[in-house]
Amino acid sequence: MSKGFVYPPPSDGKPFRLNMGLRSLEDTQWIEDGDDLHQQIVERVELAKNSREVVYQELPGYRPAIAELISRIAKNLSEFHHERYLVTSESVTYLPGNLTVELSAPDILLKLAAIIGEDLVVLSREDSEWKIVAGAVLFPSRWKLSEKIGKGMDAVHTPVPGFAESLAPYMTATFDKITADRPVWRKNWSLHSTEDLHQPTSIHAAAIPEDYWWRTERQTLTRAACGQFLYFTIRNRAEPLKWIKEDPQSAAFFAETLESLRPETIEYKGLVNDHQKIIDYLRSNR
Repeated sequence: MSKGFVYPPPSDGKPFRLNMGLRSLEDTQWIEDGDDLHQQIVERVELAKNSREVVYQELPGYRPAIAELISRIAKNLSEFHHERYLVTSESVTYLPGNLTVELSAPDILLKLAAIIGEDLVVLSREDSEWKIVAGAVLFPSRWKLSEKIGKGMDAVHTPVPGFAESLAPYMTATFDKITADRPVWRKNWSLHSTEDLHQPTSIHAAAIPEDYWWRTERQTLTRAACGQFLYFTIRNRAEPLKWIKEDPQSAAFFAETLESLRPETIEYKGLVNDHQKIIDYLRSNR
């Protein structure tokens, strides 16, 4: 497998299966660094400034939950990211860009999300389910925060093929088991014809398979101290799919996984036109 991928495509040849795939998360890995971080932050700051209504939503009454999330992120940056961040009791500064946010800002969820790599979402346990009550999602992958705010997980994931059968019966119970001292993470992936990370609606350009992008989401879930809230973070990356061709065996195995996708999943992932072309490319010698 190419060393370029942070989270490489599956290379076991197993059929695609929708699952939670939760793993234990270390505090040192909660907020991710990376060679792409600075470039992303430049774009994130611009989006927070000029696309606020698209990337930021907050229902009234959840400031204490947001304040705890902000405090925990600031502490994590102070403890594990000294080289990039300066944290005081009043502010957080992203040193490479000389960008400072005041922790007392009324829209601190958006301000802080702009100077780290993670999108930030607050979930609240209400009416027997987990609902999105606040979020700063600067790099959505073909979904709009304004259409998800206030909704529970079942409604949020209705468009996902297979969700009702594979995940809906277990999601609330699984989320309930997450404790404040045992956060978890999972990964999600898609294939995009462009490297654009900000996609509230699909951006699709004509592209040959070798110009496709491997998009990953490293998602984390952390329980609030009071137990009523979960903090959901998303770290997005877009890396050239062609990197996988450096290891022909991995490319061939990933082709097998792609070949197993059901028609509705192919459509959901926006691959109707290029699905078979990508499989053929992965199996070819070029």
